[in-house]
Amino acid sequence: MVVPTDQAIPNRLLRQAREARNLTQDEVADGLIQLGAGGVTGGLVSKWERGICRPSAFHRRSLCQLFEATREQLGFGGRPDAVSNEGPSGGLLTRAGDAAVAARQKRSTVDPTALEELDQDVERFALECLGVPHADLFPQVWDDWQHVERLLDGRQSLGNRTHLTLLGGQLAYFLSRLSFNLSDYTAARRHAALAWQYAEDVGQPVLCASVKTLQGTIGFYAGQHQRALDYLRAADQYDNPYNRPRIAANMARVYAVLGERRDAEHALGVMERALVDLPVQPGDSPYTSATGMSALASTFVWLGDGELAEDNARQAVALYNRPGVRPTLFEDRGNATLNLAAALVARRQPEPEKAARLGIEVVTVPEGQRTETVRKRGIELLELLGDWPSLPAVSDFAERLREYRLPQPPA
Repeated sequence: MVVPTDQAIPNRLLRQAREARNLTQDEVADGLIQLGAGGVTGGLVSKWERGICRPSAFHRRSLCQLFEATREQLGFGGRPDAVSNEGPSGGLLTRAGDAAVAARQKRSTVDPTALEELDQDVERFALECLGVPHADLFPQVWDDWQHVERLLDGRQSLGNRTHLTLLGGQLAYFLSRLSFNLSDYTAARRHAALAWQYAEDVGQPVLCASVKTLQGTIGFYAGQHQRALDYLRAADQYDNPYNRPRIAANMARVYAVLGERRDAEHALGVMERALVDLPVQPGDSPYTSATGMSALASTFVWLGDGELAEDNARQAVALYNRPGVRPTLFEDRGNATLNLAAALVARRQPEPEKAARLGIEVVTVPEGQRTETVRKRGIELLELLGDWPSLPAVSDFAERLREYRLPQPPA
Protein backbone atom coordinates (compact mmCIF):
# COMPACT_ATOMS: atom_id res chain seq x y z
CA MET A 1 0.00 0.00 0.00
CA VAL A 2 1.26 3.47 -0.87
CA VAL A 3 0.27 6.25 1.49
CA PRO A 4 -0.22 9.54 -0.43
CA THR A 5 0.86 12.88 1.01
CA ASP A 6 -0.91 16.20 0.54
CA GLN A 7 2.36 18.06 0.11
CA ALA A 8 5.61 16.71 -1.31
CA ILE A 9 8.33 16.92 1.40
CA PRO A 10 11.53 15.20 0.21
CA ASN A 11 12.86 12.48 2.51
CA ARG A 12 16.54 13.38 2.50
CA LEU A 13 17.44 10.79 5.12
CA LEU A 14 16.10 7.95 2.98
CA ARG A 15 17.95 9.24 -0.07
CA GLN A 16 21.17 9.70 1.94
CA ALA A 17 20.92 6.16 3.32
CA ARG A 18 20.65 4.81 -0.23
CA GLU A 19 23.47 6.93 -1.60
CA ALA A 20 25.74 6.05 1.33
CA ARG A 21 25.50 2.43 0.20
CA ASN A 22 26.00 3.34 -3.49
CA LEU A 23 22.63 1.83 -4.39
CA THR A 24 20.38 2.92 -7.23
CA GLN A 25 16.65 3.25 -6.67
CA ASP A 26 16.12 0.12 -8.78
CA GLU A 27 18.58 -1.79 -6.56
CA VAL A 28 16.68 -0.68 -3.43
CA ALA A 29 13.46 -1.94 -5.03
CA ASP A 30 15.13 -5.29 -5.82
CA GLY A 31 16.34 -5.57 -2.23
CA LEU A 32 12.85 -4.94 -0.87
CA ILE A 33 11.39 -7.54 -3.21
CA GLN A 34 13.92 -10.07 -1.95
CA LEU A 35 12.72 -9.30 1.58
CA GLY A 36 9.18 -10.13 0.51
CA ALA A 37 7.95 -6.59 -0.07
CA GLY A 38 6.41 -7.04 -3.50
CA GLY A 39 5.15 -4.41 -5.90
CA VAL A 40 8.10 -2.04 -5.41
CA THR A 41 9.82 -0.37 -8.37
CA GLY A 42 12.64 2.11 -8.69
CA GLY A 43 10.06 4.73 -9.63
CA LEU A 44 8.19 4.13 -6.37
CA VAL A 45 11.41 4.47 -4.36
CA SER A 46 11.98 7.77 -6.19
CA LYS A 47 8.53 8.97 -5.13
CA TRP A 48 9.26 8.02 -1.52
CA GLU A 49 12.49 10.02 -1.60
CA ARG A 50 10.82 13.02 -3.22
CA GLY A 51 7.89 12.92 -0.81
CA ILE A 52 5.30 12.39 -3.51
CA CYS A 53 4.03 9.56 -1.33
CA ARG A 54 5.31 7.72 1.74
CA PRO A 55 5.81 3.99 2.15
CA SER A 56 3.20 1.92 3.94
CA ALA A 57 3.94 0.61 7.44
CA PHE A 58 4.99 -2.73 5.93
CA HIS A 59 7.38 -1.08 3.47
CA ARG A 60 8.79 1.13 6.23
CA ARG A 61 9.65 -1.97 8.26
CA SER A 62 11.21 -3.57 5.17
CA LEU A 63 13.29 -0.46 4.47
CA CYS A 64 14.55 -0.43 8.05
CA GLN A 65 15.54 -4.08 7.66
CA LEU A 66 17.24 -3.47 4.30
CA PHE A 67 19.28 -0.50 5.53
CA GLU A 68 19.74 -1.89 9.07
CA ALA A 69 18.49 1.44 10.39
CA THR A 70 15.81 2.79 12.69
CA ARG A 71 12.66 4.54 11.52
CA GLU A 72 14.09 7.88 12.70
CA GLN A 73 17.35 7.32 10.78
CA LEU A 74 15.34 6.85 7.58
CA GLY A 75 13.16 9.90 8.13
CA PHE A 76 9.97 8.08 9.14
CA GLY A 77 9.82 9.60 12.63
CA GLY A 78 7.52 8.05 15.15
CA ARG A 79 4.25 6.31 14.36
CA PRO A 80 2.05 8.72 12.40
CA ASP A 81 -0.64 6.08 12.12
CA ALA A 82 -0.78 5.42 15.85
CA VAL A 83 -3.75 6.52 17.99
CA SER A 84 -3.04 8.39 21.19
CA ASN A 85 -5.12 8.04 24.35
CA GLU A 86 -4.08 11.48 25.53
CA GLY A 87 -6.60 14.26 25.69
CA PRO A 88 -6.79 17.05 23.11
CA SER A 89 -4.78 19.47 25.28
CA GLY A 90 -1.44 17.72 24.81
CA GLY A 91 -2.11 14.70 22.66
CA LEU A 92 -1.79 13.66 19.09
CA LEU A 93 -4.72 15.74 17.84
CA THR A 94 -3.17 18.97 19.15
CA ARG A 95 0.27 18.10 17.86
CA ALA A 96 -1.20 17.18 14.47
CA GLY A 97 -3.05 20.50 14.30
CA ASP A 98 0.10 22.42 15.14
CA ALA A 99 2.01 20.41 12.53
CA ALA A 100 -0.58 21.37 9.90
CA VAL A 101 0.01 25.05 10.63
CA ALA A 102 3.80 24.59 10.47
CA ALA A 103 3.54 22.62 7.23
CA ARG A 104 1.38 25.27 5.61
CA GLN A 105 3.96 27.92 6.55
CA LYS A 106 6.72 25.93 4.83
CA ARG A 107 5.24 26.55 1.42
CA SER A 108 7.47 28.80 -0.65
CA THR A 109 6.58 30.86 -3.66
CA VAL A 110 8.79 30.81 -6.72
CA ASP A 111 9.43 34.19 -8.26
CA PRO A 112 7.88 34.07 -11.77
CA THR A 113 10.90 36.04 -13.00
CA ALA A 114 13.21 33.28 -11.77
CA LEU A 115 11.23 30.66 -13.69
CA GLU A 116 11.30 32.81 -16.81
CA GLU A 117 15.08 33.24 -16.51
CA LEU A 118 15.55 29.50 -16.10
CA ASP A 119 13.41 28.88 -19.19
CA GLN A 120 15.54 31.35 -21.15
CA ASP A 121 18.72 29.64 -19.95
CA VAL A 122 17.42 26.24 -21.09
CA GLU A 123 16.61 27.65 -24.53
CA ARG A 124 20.08 29.18 -24.67
CA PHE A 125 21.75 25.90 -23.67
CA ALA A 126 19.88 24.13 -26.48
CA LEU A 127 21.45 26.55 -28.96
CA GLU A 128 24.89 26.69 -27.38
CA CYS A 129 25.27 22.91 -27.20
CA LEU A 130 25.83 23.21 -30.96
CA GLY A 131 28.72 25.62 -30.79
CA VAL A 132 29.99 26.66 -27.34
CA PRO A 133 32.89 24.61 -25.92
CA HIS A 134 31.22 22.00 -23.78
CA ALA A 135 33.63 22.38 -20.87
CA ASP A 136 32.65 26.07 -20.69
CA LEU A 137 28.92 25.36 -20.90
CA PHE A 138 28.82 22.59 -18.29
CA PRO A 139 29.28 24.82 -15.16
CA GLN A 140 26.46 27.10 -16.31
CA VAL A 141 24.05 24.18 -16.71
CA TRP A 142 25.23 22.73 -13.40
CA ASP A 143 24.51 25.96 -11.50
CA ASP A 144 20.98 26.18 -12.93
CA TRP A 145 20.28 22.52 -12.15
CA GLN A 146 21.34 23.01 -8.51
CA HIS A 147 19.08 26.06 -8.30
CA VAL A 148 16.12 24.02 -9.56
CA GLU A 149 16.88 21.20 -7.12
CA ARG A 150 16.85 23.64 -4.20
CA LEU A 151 13.48 24.98 -5.32
CA LEU A 152 12.11 21.45 -5.65
CA ASP A 153 13.18 20.73 -2.08
CA GLY A 154 10.62 23.30 -0.92
CA ARG A 155 6.86 23.15 -1.06
CA GLN A 156 5.50 24.56 -4.28
CA SER A 157 2.15 24.92 -5.93
CA LEU A 158 1.27 22.08 -8.30
CA GLY A 159 1.81 24.33 -11.32
CA ASN A 160 5.23 25.53 -10.16
CA ARG A 161 6.29 22.01 -9.21
CA THR A 162 5.37 20.73 -12.66
CA HIS A 163 7.27 23.61 -14.27
CA LEU A 164 10.33 22.98 -12.08
CA THR A 165 10.20 19.24 -12.78
CA LEU A 166 10.32 19.93 -16.52
CA LEU A 167 13.24 22.31 -16.01
CA GLY A 168 15.02 19.75 -13.84
CA GLY A 169 14.62 17.15 -16.58
CA GLN A 170 15.83 19.47 -19.32
CA LEU A 171 18.87 20.58 -17.33
CA ALA A 172 19.73 17.00 -16.31
CA TYR A 173 19.49 16.05 -19.99
CA PHE A 174 22.01 18.73 -20.93
CA LEU A 175 24.32 17.65 -18.09
CA SER A 176 24.20 14.12 -19.50
CA ARG A 177 24.81 15.26 -23.06
CA LEU A 178 27.75 17.45 -22.07
CA SER A 179 29.23 14.78 -19.77
CA PHE A 180 29.10 12.26 -22.59
CA ASN A 181 30.78 14.59 -25.07
CA LEU A 182 33.48 15.24 -22.47
CA SER A 183 33.95 11.43 -22.35
CA ASP A 184 32.60 10.79 -18.83
CA TYR A 185 30.26 7.90 -19.58
CA THR A 186 29.48 7.19 -15.91
CA ALA A 187 28.36 10.75 -15.19
CA ALA A 188 26.45 10.84 -18.48
CA ARG A 189 24.49 7.70 -17.59
CA ARG A 190 23.69 9.02 -14.11
CA HIS A 191 22.45 12.37 -15.37
CA ALA A 192 20.41 10.62 -18.06
CA ALA A 193 18.77 8.32 -15.49
CA LEU A 194 17.81 11.38 -13.42
CA ALA A 195 16.58 13.23 -16.50
CA TRP A 196 14.37 10.27 -17.32
CA GLN A 197 12.74 10.34 -13.86
CA TYR A 198 11.75 13.95 -14.43
CA ALA A 199 10.79 13.37 -18.07
CA GLU A 200 8.55 10.46 -17.13
CA ASP A 201 6.86 12.57 -14.44
CA VAL A 202 5.92 15.38 -16.83
CA GLY A 203 5.52 13.24 -19.97
CA GLN A 204 6.77 15.99 -22.31
CA PRO A 205 7.37 14.19 -25.66
CA VAL A 206 10.48 16.09 -26.84
CA LEU A 207 12.22 15.65 -23.49
CA CYS A 208 11.18 11.99 -23.16
CA ALA A 209 12.35 11.13 -26.67
CA SER A 210 15.55 13.16 -26.29
CA VAL A 211 16.56 11.39 -23.08
CA LYS A 212 15.98 7.91 -24.51
CA THR A 213 17.79 8.84 -27.74
CA LEU A 214 20.75 10.15 -25.74
CA GLN A 215 20.84 6.95 -23.68
CA GLY A 216 20.89 5.08 -26.99
CA THR A 217 23.80 7.21 -28.21
CA ILE A 218 25.76 6.57 -25.02
CA GLY A 219 25.12 2.84 -25.41
CA PHE A 220 26.14 2.89 -29.08
CA TYR A 221 29.47 4.60 -28.49
CA ALA A 222 30.11 2.30 -25.53
CA GLY A 223 29.75 -0.67 -27.90
CA GLN A 224 26.44 -1.79 -26.32
CA HIS A 225 24.53 -1.98 -29.58
CA GLN A 226 21.56 -4.06 -28.47
CA ARG A 227 21.05 -1.84 -25.45
CA ALA A 228 21.24 1.19 -27.72
CA LEU A 229 18.51 -0.31 -29.90
CA ASP A 230 16.31 -0.94 -26.85
CA TYR A 231 16.62 2.70 -25.79
CA LEU A 232 15.78 3.91 -29.29
CA ARG A 233 12.70 1.69 -29.43
CA ALA A 234 11.63 3.21 -26.11
CA ALA A 235 12.15 6.69 -27.59
CA ASP A 236 9.90 5.74 -30.48
CA GLN A 237 6.98 5.55 -28.01
CA TYR A 238 7.22 9.35 -27.70
CA ASP A 239 7.06 9.93 -31.45
CA ASN A 240 6.91 13.57 -32.48
CA PRO A 241 8.04 15.48 -35.60
CA TYR A 242 11.03 17.06 -33.85
CA ASN A 243 12.70 13.82 -32.66
CA ARG A 244 11.44 11.42 -35.33
CA PRO A 245 14.29 11.77 -37.89
CA ARG A 246 17.06 11.45 -35.28
CA ILE A 247 15.50 8.34 -33.73
CA ALA A 248 15.21 6.73 -37.17
CA ALA A 249 18.75 7.68 -38.22
CA ASN A 250 20.23 6.35 -34.98
CA MET A 251 18.29 3.12 -35.41
CA ALA A 252 19.69 2.81 -38.95
CA ARG A 253 23.21 3.23 -37.57
CA VAL A 254 22.73 0.45 -35.01
CA TYR A 255 21.12 -1.91 -37.53
CA ALA A 256 24.03 -1.31 -39.92
CA VAL A 257 26.59 -2.17 -37.25
CA LEU A 258 24.61 -5.31 -36.40
CA GLY A 259 24.56 -6.30 -40.08
CA GLU A 260 20.79 -5.89 -40.46
CA ARG A 261 20.83 -4.23 -43.88
CA ARG A 262 17.09 -4.35 -44.62
CA ASP A 263 16.20 -2.80 -41.26
CA ALA A 264 18.92 -0.18 -41.68
CA GLU A 265 17.64 0.86 -45.11
CA HIS A 266 14.05 0.97 -43.86
CA ALA A 267 15.09 3.23 -40.97
CA LEU A 268 16.98 5.52 -43.36
CA GLY A 269 13.82 5.82 -45.44
CA VAL A 270 11.85 6.84 -42.36
CA MET A 271 14.52 9.40 -41.52
CA GLU A 272 14.48 10.95 -45.00
CA ARG A 273 10.68 11.23 -45.05
CA ALA A 274 10.65 12.77 -41.58
CA LEU A 275 13.15 15.58 -42.21
CA VAL A 276 11.52 18.91 -41.36
CA ASP A 277 12.84 22.41 -40.73
CA LEU A 278 12.01 23.11 -37.07
CA PRO A 279 13.55 25.60 -34.61
CA VAL A 280 15.81 24.34 -31.84
CA GLN A 281 13.95 22.96 -28.83
CA PRO A 282 15.27 21.99 -25.37
CA GLY A 283 16.45 18.44 -26.06
CA ASP A 284 18.05 16.90 -29.12
CA SER A 285 19.51 19.23 -31.72
CA PRO A 286 17.22 19.70 -34.75
CA TYR A 287 17.77 17.21 -37.54
CA THR A 288 18.61 19.23 -40.63
CA SER A 289 19.24 18.21 -44.23
CA ALA A 290 22.97 18.34 -43.52
CA THR A 291 22.54 16.09 -40.47
CA GLY A 292 20.49 13.68 -42.55
CA MET A 293 23.08 13.50 -45.32
CA SER A 294 25.79 12.89 -42.75
CA ALA A 295 23.74 10.08 -41.20
CA LEU A 296 23.24 8.47 -44.60
CA ALA A 297 26.98 8.61 -45.20
CA SER A 298 27.97 7.00 -41.89
CA THR A 299 25.36 4.26 -42.26
CA PHE A 300 26.41 3.42 -45.82
CA VAL A 301 30.02 3.17 -44.64
CA TRP A 302 28.94 0.57 -42.10
CA LEU A 303 27.01 -1.23 -44.84
CA GLY A 304 30.09 -1.22 -47.09
CA ASP A 305 28.66 1.11 -49.78
CA GLY A 306 31.56 3.51 -50.13
CA GLU A 307 30.32 5.24 -53.28
CA LEU A 308 26.88 5.98 -51.83
CA ALA A 309 28.50 7.07 -48.59
CA GLU A 310 30.86 9.44 -50.42
CA ASP A 311 28.06 11.11 -52.38
CA ASN A 312 26.04 11.82 -49.24
CA ALA A 313 29.08 12.85 -47.21
CA ARG A 314 30.14 15.40 -49.82
CA GLN A 315 26.63 16.88 -49.80
CA ALA A 316 26.69 17.09 -46.01
CA VAL A 317 30.09 18.80 -45.94
CA ALA A 318 28.94 21.25 -48.62
CA LEU A 319 25.80 22.08 -46.63
CA TYR A 320 27.83 22.71 -43.46
CA ASN A 321 30.23 24.98 -45.35
CA ARG A 322 27.73 27.00 -47.35
CA PRO A 323 27.50 30.76 -46.69
CA GLY A 324 25.37 31.70 -43.70
CA VAL A 325 25.92 28.51 -41.71
CA ARG A 326 27.28 29.25 -38.27
CA PRO A 327 31.04 28.56 -38.10
CA THR A 328 30.61 27.19 -34.58
CA LEU A 329 28.94 23.90 -35.55
CA PHE A 330 32.23 22.17 -34.82
CA GLU A 331 30.87 18.77 -33.77
CA ASP A 332 28.47 18.26 -36.68
CA ARG A 333 30.98 19.60 -39.21
CA GLY A 334 33.76 17.42 -37.79
CA ASN A 335 31.65 14.28 -37.93
CA ALA A 336 30.53 15.03 -41.50
CA THR A 337 34.15 15.44 -42.58
CA LEU A 338 35.12 12.18 -40.89
CA ASN A 339 32.22 10.46 -42.66
CA LEU A 340 33.64 11.70 -45.97
CA ALA A 341 37.07 10.39 -44.99
CA ALA A 342 35.62 7.00 -44.08
CA ALA A 343 33.73 6.89 -47.40
CA LEU A 344 36.98 7.49 -49.30
CA VAL A 345 38.44 4.39 -47.64
CA ALA A 346 35.31 2.26 -48.13
CA ARG A 347 35.16 2.93 -51.90
CA ARG A 348 36.07 0.24 -54.41
CA GLN A 349 39.08 2.43 -55.25
CA PRO A 350 40.13 3.74 -51.82
CA GLU A 351 42.04 6.96 -51.30
CA PRO A 352 43.65 6.43 -47.88
CA GLU A 353 45.97 9.43 -48.07
CA LYS A 354 43.15 11.88 -48.75
CA ALA A 355 41.12 10.23 -45.99
CA ALA A 356 43.96 10.56 -43.50
CA ARG A 357 44.47 14.23 -44.36
CA LEU A 358 40.78 14.92 -43.76
CA GLY A 359 41.13 13.16 -40.41
CA ILE A 360 44.11 15.35 -39.52
CA GLU A 361 42.07 18.44 -40.40
CA VAL A 362 39.33 17.39 -37.96
CA VAL A 363 41.45 16.35 -34.97
CA THR A 364 43.74 19.41 -35.02
CA VAL A 365 40.97 21.82 -33.99
CA PRO A 366 41.40 23.83 -30.75
CA GLU A 367 40.82 21.85 -27.55
CA GLY A 368 37.54 23.65 -26.80
CA GLN A 369 36.05 22.28 -30.03
CA ARG A 370 36.80 18.63 -29.30
CA THR A 371 34.06 16.13 -28.48
CA GLU A 372 33.69 12.44 -27.73
CA THR A 373 31.70 11.63 -30.87
CA VAL A 374 34.44 13.09 -33.07
CA ARG A 375 37.09 11.16 -31.11
CA LYS A 376 35.18 7.90 -31.59
CA ARG A 377 34.62 8.54 -35.29
CA GLY A 378 38.33 9.28 -35.59
CA ILE A 379 39.14 5.90 -34.04
CA GLU A 380 36.77 4.22 -36.52
CA LEU A 381 38.54 5.97 -39.41
CA LEU A 382 41.94 4.86 -38.14
CA GLU A 383 40.70 1.26 -38.03
CA LEU A 384 39.56 1.57 -41.66
CA LEU A 385 43.05 2.83 -42.54
CA GLY A 386 44.63 -0.23 -40.97
CA ASP A 387 45.84 -1.57 -44.34
CA TRP A 388 48.03 1.49 -44.95
CA PRO A 389 50.01 2.05 -41.70
CA SER A 390 53.20 3.03 -43.52
CA LEU A 391 51.68 5.98 -45.37
CA PRO A 392 53.06 9.19 -43.81
CA ALA A 393 49.62 10.80 -43.70
CA VAL A 394 48.12 7.77 -41.94
CA SER A 395 50.98 7.69 -39.44
CA ASP A 396 50.58 11.42 -38.82
CA PHE A 397 46.82 11.03 -38.32
CA ALA A 398 47.36 8.21 -35.82
CA GLU A 399 49.78 10.34 -33.82
CA ARG A 400 47.52 13.38 -33.78
CA LEU A 401 44.55 11.23 -32.76
CA ARG A 402 46.54 9.92 -29.80
CA GLU A 403 47.09 13.53 -28.77
CA TYR A 404 43.38 14.37 -29.10
CA ARG A 405 42.53 15.30 -25.50
CA LEU A 406 39.05 16.35 -24.45
CA PRO A 407 38.71 19.49 -22.30
CA GLN A 408 37.41 19.34 -18.74
CA PRO A 409 35.20 21.89 -16.98
CA PRO A 410 36.83 23.91 -14.18
CA ALA A 411 36.60 22.38 -10.71
